Amino acid sequence: MRDLATKKPGFGLMMQVVLPWFSLGNSAVSLGLARAALEAAITHASGARLEHLDSSLSDLPTIRAYLAKAWADLAAHEALLKETAARVEDPDDGTVLAVLATKAACNEAALRITDTAMRVAGGAGFSKQLGIERYARDARAGFVMAPTSDALFDFAGRALCGMDLF
Repeated sequence: MRDLATKKPGFGLMMQVVLPWFSLGNSAVSLGLARAALEAAITHASGARLEHLDSSLSDLPTIRAYLAKAWADLAAHEALLKETAARVEDPDDGTVLAVLATKAACNEAALRITDTAMRVAGGAGFSKQLGIERYARDARAGFVMAPTSDALFDFAGRALCGMDLF
């Protein structure tokens, strides 16, 4: 990669400044959307009543399990983002790999978590009052925004295998 930095003007700047900050920012937005959707789903599940059963959605073990799995997914990716930010601040040999993988991983986590929030909320998830549908739609934007998750995972895989990125 260092050879490319000298052969292609701006490549070093892109890889050392632009991509890391873009990756961190995009990852943070994705996780913020995921957190908002999860919180809305938790609030809905805790408050929505099933009148015919005299219970709430959160009384259902499957609903609680969905929420717990989504929370664990979110917590793991927040830790990944924090670790990547620390690597950008104090670069090491794993910084490029972390930067490449973090945007893709956080984008995909946001898709899973917002999908879970929609599943937990059911039809109410499509209402504008809960906001979950908006979070789910916005999470899709990060996934398809270049560099796409597929491209970033390919680059990360190349880095893992000791191959040139480009």
